Amino acid sequence: MAPSPLQQRRTHNTLLFQKLLNLRDGASPFTLILDSLEQSGRLLVREFWRRALISKSKVIFISFSTLQKRLPFTPDVFVSAHGKPLSQLRREIVAHLPSPTTPPSASQQKTLLIIDNLHPLTSHPDHLSPFLSSLIIHPSISLLCTHHLDIPLPPSSTNTNPYTPNPLTTLLFLATAILSPYNFTHELARKRARDKSAREPEFGIAEGKEGVIRGFGNGHTPDAKNGEIVLTLEMRRKSGRGTRETFIYTPPPHHTSSPTTKDLGTIQLLDEHPAFAAPEIWDNSTATGEDEGMEADVTFNLGLTEKQKRDRENVVLPYFDAQKEGGIGSGGKILYEMGAEDREDFDDEEDEI
Repeated sequence: MAPSPLQQRRTHNTLLFQKLLNLRDGASPFTLILDSLEQSGRLLVREFWRRALISKSKVIFISFSTLQKRLPFTPDVFVSAHGKPLSQLRREIVAHLPSPTTPPSASQQKTLLIIDNLHPLTSHPDHLSPFLSSLIIHPSISLLCTHHLDIPLPPSSTNTNPYTPNPLTTLLFLATAILSPYNFTHELARKRARDKSAREPEFGIAEGKEGVIRGFGNGHTPDAKNGEIVLTLEMRRKSGRGTRETFIYTPPPHHTSSPTTKDLGTIQLLDEHPAFAAPEIWDNSTATGEDEGMEADVTFNLGLTEKQKRDRENVVLPYFDAQKEGGIGSGGKILYEMGAEDREDFDDEEDEI
């Protein structure tokens, strides 16, 4: 039996995400991670690094706010961008990239450019698009950037054009793939509220509570025992058509500096996870045995005994034959049989007449 179009689409989207993580065939020249205080995107950056290391790709880390000794992995090249003008920073980065005149080949080493924080670049909206575009000078280069949505955008002191788009709008326009991580526990709470037709709860800054927001540490909670996170992937094809799908990402149980294929995280569709799967609908016509349909879930018997079925067949409803007489077009007919009391009243009326 051929798979349904829905199954084909889901399989295609899963393979597309795997292709993006493995940096295969230039799946996405510019991948943008939009994280927040509720869920950080560091797990995704580590997964990209693990797969790039296994495929022997070159990893260049551009740091605006991360110290080298605090990195959970060791990149091939570490470039500190703190306090440097964009022209100087670009020259340092391009020096480690392949030449634009080099013809692309299947055996050529891929390059993964990682920018830890785009917030300092958003203060220069006029230079944001030219700077990022100037780094992708070869088809073997993949740019991975993280933008924190909860950090307010700084006011621009150099931009005076009122028609210049918002920096986030520019990033969304340039990105060929957008990854939005969400907290597993929060999404599960929202899903449970939707199932009960209740108002979805708010978390993080939107919750409106005073105090300090604290994370879950390693991400392990009673609901997410393995540190799972919810991911929304939006891929833009060359034709401009977008593909959107939601996944569950489960990181590896331990971190190692020399990962193998066994140390990779796993992804699955959101609907395939037991916590988000749709409830099964039982069909009474196909149920066999004692557990017929939903009757196995109740504490009382919904069926009829053989005696009750025979008694039901012998019941004669009053005036049931009135539905068969005359048929359609016989007009409004009132069928009424007088009882003994009615006959006495009728005789009295005749005597009076």
